[in-house]
Amino acid sequence: MSAPVMGAATGSVAGVLRSERVVLRAYVLFRLGGLLQVVIGAVTTFPHYQPLVAGVALCAVVSGESFALIAVGLRLRRVPPRALVAADAAVMAGVLVVGGGLTDRAHGHTWAYFVYPFSLLASVGFGLVCTRLVSVVALAALPAAAYAVTAVTRLGEPVWNAVPNSVPYLANAGVAWAVAGALRRTGRELDLATDTAMVKEAELAAERERVRHARLLHDRVLQTLETLAREPWITDPGLHAHVRAEAVWLRGFVRGEHPVTGNGDLASGLARLAEDMARIGQTVEVHTAQLRSASERAARVPEKVADALVEATREALTNVVKHAGTARAVVRAELAGDVVMVSVLDNGTGFDPTTLPTGSGLDGSVRDRVAGVGGRVTIDSAPGAGTYVEMRVPGLKPRDPSPLSKDREAGS
Repeated sequence: MSAPVMGAATGSVAGVLRSERVVLRAYVLFRLGGLLQVVIGAVTTFPHYQPLVAGVALCAVVSGESFALIAVGLRLRRVPPRALVAADAAVMAGVLVVGGGLTDRAHGHTWAYFVYPFSLLASVGFGLVCTRLVSVVALAALPAAAYAVTAVTRLGEPVWNAVPNSVPYLANAGVAWAVAGALRRTGRELDLATDTAMVKEAELAAERERVRHARLLHDRVLQTLETLAREPWITDPGLHAHVRAEAVWLRGFVRGEHPVTGNGDLASGLARLAEDMARIGQTVEVHTAQLRSASERAARVPEKVADALVEATREALTNVVKHAGTARAVVRAELAGDVVMVSVLDNGTGFDPTTLPTGSGLDGSVRDRVAGVGGRVTIDSAPGAGTYVEMRVPGLKPRDPSPLSKDREAGS
């Protein structure tokens, strides 16, 4: 197959393009070097051609075809397509036969047979164009065979000499194939290194931004929380404990002790959340047995969805601490088909959902996080009847329960 112009569907391709242009320059230079052999042979030995006009015509054919291939390569900014190079191999075999017919037998081993040195240099192009060694060998074998047959049958060269003289076609093309392959690999590796460096730079920029935000949080929000946690201005014990716990967490985040997201395991994330809430005096019952069972056999919850649901649940539980007047809540997570559901239930004071302010914790943080992963939130509450918050995210990817299928997928 012909060499590709692009290294990958996405990412950097400068290295690949640069290597292709180096290969193209090599192709053009070797082709021009072959034409130089034609000029030398034609000028120094033209009296030996029978007839002379046929020798001149052969020179014209060789030169015209060479310049046409060079023009195509320069226009495409890469080596010519394989189809054209395959045709070039056939033309090269033809001119070897015709050139042998035009050269008198006595001068068959001199510059008079100019198509031989020309074709030796031109055969380098087979290795520069083709990326598969078998294709290189097949194309180079065509002029090699044409030379050997012509040298033996027309020019009287002995077989033991003609056959070794045909080997350089294969050698030239093979060496060119190896060098071009190394150049192309270097280009791809350069692009991969560039992409990796760009990713690292993006990660470094993100870390710098995180540090800047952490500094702002430390100087503004953290100082305020720690002051509220230290002073007796908040009289409600539960809320005071919550503020103190949030201040501790925020200081850990500023120090880089807490990741921005979880590990993608929804059940484990909810369990850790219950532990966090327990430290501020809230009792949270977490029911995830059905989720764990279904996750093993039905579908898996993507990390992004799991993180969004855990954080939305955290906001819902924080809302219970602030407004529901109760220290207890029940969290349940279930998986039905391709839908994951997490609910938060409390038996607190409740409220009228129609009066829920826009941008409040439930309306803003909870709805926004769940909507961000394609889900929706239902809130059911009434004054004195507690609150039920249900979060649903559809479209989960089914899990293949068959080990054989997993093996097939891994091997594909």
